[in-house]
Amino acid sequence: MRAAYALAIACVFASVFTALQVLNASSFTINEPIRIFGEYGKLQTLAISRDGKKLAFSSDYRDQKGDIVVYNIETKEKITVTKTQYLETQPVFSPDGSEIYFFINEVGSGSIKKVNIADGTVTQITDRLNWCEFPSLSPDGKWLAYYSKRDNKYNLYEMNLSTRKENRLTNEQNFDFGPVYSSNGQSIFFYSNRAGSSFSLFRLDRSSLKVNPLFGPGGFTFQPTTDIQGLLIFAVSNVSGNNDVYAVSLGSNRVDQVTNAPGNDLFPVVDLKNSRLYYISQREGDYAIYQRKFSAAP
Repeated sequence: MRAAYALAIACVFASVFTALQVLNASSFTINEPIRIFGEYGKLQTLAISRDGKKLAFSSDYRDQKGDIVVYNIETKEKITVTKTQYLETQPVFSPDGSEIYFFINEVGSGSIKKVNIADGTVTQITDRLNWCEFPSLSPDGKWLAYYSKRDNKYNLYEMNLSTRKENRLTNEQNFDFGPVYSSNGQSIFFYSNRAGSSFSLFRLDRSSLKVNPLFGPGGFTFQPTTDIQGLLIFAVSNVSGNNDVYAVSLGSNRVDQVTNAPGNDLFPVVDLKNSRLYYISQREGDYAIYQRKFSAAP
């Protein structure tokens, strides 16, 4: 069965590969997907360490809810770093890779905590009185962005991690979700339904708080990544009737489909140091993590 899927993927990939080479009039190529981890229950959300050596994700393998698991790509060693009775998900590595920020869904409360990978020490980050979710760390590790539900509004917030002071970044009646810092820290990518009934991509300038829409694939578009050299981001859309990963140009109105296979492709993250795209897919039946090497230049 796995060979049959590989053949189907290769046939689809041939047409996708050619299109991606001319994305945004730049040099951009991406290799075929390689399965690197799977058969460990339902995998949700994904993170990559700054050095590109470790992945973190949520798995329901132990308790049918979700623990944060750290996976060493080179040694294939995996460590479960949270083991509560609740759902822990949405991991984000600290810049030095020693800690992970994550969302925990406790009874009547959704908040962000961090865990020390070495000793398992857990620290509360956001106030449990306010629902906070989808953490993202700035490149310098000084700021934490997330969405929070307050006064029946879903807006983006940012916390100075040294002072724990919060700033509200958006103030809308719609739903602003999934913030991700740009690679230079000047912008935040997120998805929202502020432009209509369907969710689409936006970019917020941190200095002015001005929000601009991004040209996207259409349909329900979500889960943006950070950018590659200011050229493009990856995001997920269901416009084709299936959840697939798309490359979204930041300099022109161009979108190219990166994945096109049976099963859902979700949770893309980018290893900027080693130019690799990772995502979770069900293309072979189970939940598995795939890697694709890419190259990009202006």
